[in-house]
Amino acid sequence: MTQIEHRQVQANGITFHVAVSGKPDAPPILCLHGFPEGWMSWRHVMELLPNCRIYAPDLRGYPGSSYPKAGYDVFTLTDDVKALIEVLGIQGALLVTHDWGGAIGWLFAHRYSSMIRRLVVVNCTHTKTLVRAALTFEDWQPFRIPWVLPYQVPFLPEWFMTTALGKKLLRWSFTTREGQPGTMDRALVDEIVAHFQTWRDMHGPVEYYRAFVQTLLFPSRRRRLYDLYQTPITTPVTVIWGMKDAALPAAVAIKSFNDAGCNGEWRPLPEVNHFVDLEAWQKLADEIQRVYTA
Repeated sequence: MTQIEHRQVQANGITFHVAVSGKPDAPPILCLHGFPEGWMSWRHVMELLPNCRIYAPDLRGYPGSSYPKAGYDVFTLTDDVKALIEVLGIQGALLVTHDWGGAIGWLFAHRYSSMIRRLVVVNCTHTKTLVRAALTFEDWQPFRIPWVLPYQVPFLPEWFMTTALGKKLLRWSFTTREGQPGTMDRALVDEIVAHFQTWRDMHGPVEYYRAFVQTLLFPSRRRRLYDLYQTPITTPVTVIWGMKDAALPAAVAIKSFNDAGCNGEWRPLPEVNHFVDLEAWQKLADEIQRVYTA
């Protein structure tokens, strides 16, 4: 088994738990997890890539890291990544991202392309592409992510998701989204769900959605975000896509390269759903290894 070290790291004014694996002298990989996961969603990849130096933090507000009251807007979240890279001393890392981590990754690359050697995004549409699709009802996008509006209600979503019934539904939200029956690691899903014991454990993750909607609603914040989109991503980009993802359809997601202002590499994974890291980790590790050694 690959040895995984656990660190507490001070960055951007808060504490992050960071899991670290692999050869200390190997080129670094920084992995950003999605909602509502955590560092452990990368465990299978870490075990399959012992010759790579992998860093997998629990993001702001997730169990294991700090629960600050504020800072869930995309600018602070991307500053978190910048600070982690600086504190860990991993400039030029390969940045591998999934779901909400992917949204952070897209925006980080708009701001700080020079800090990474390549961006890898797993099943996350570029934020500009996704918002446009939701507002124009492209491919029924608003109906594919119906949880966004309920998450705007204060307190109630995080409270409910940590009740006994809420945890069952949270687990179901994973297991119902597997590309082929029996492929998802249910023990790992149970471990992820078990991390959310009280509403405080889920508050930060839900705040990501609230802060992003607020960014779109307030003119000054929206202007700052759309001004950022004018800066093209200059680092190479690879998008890995589980093609059975019904929440984020590939037909919309493939337009992300235009909104990122860059050419990119599209790597479809047939018969794989949204949680690639939990059901097709061998394929994901193979893709990461391919770009790692390119």
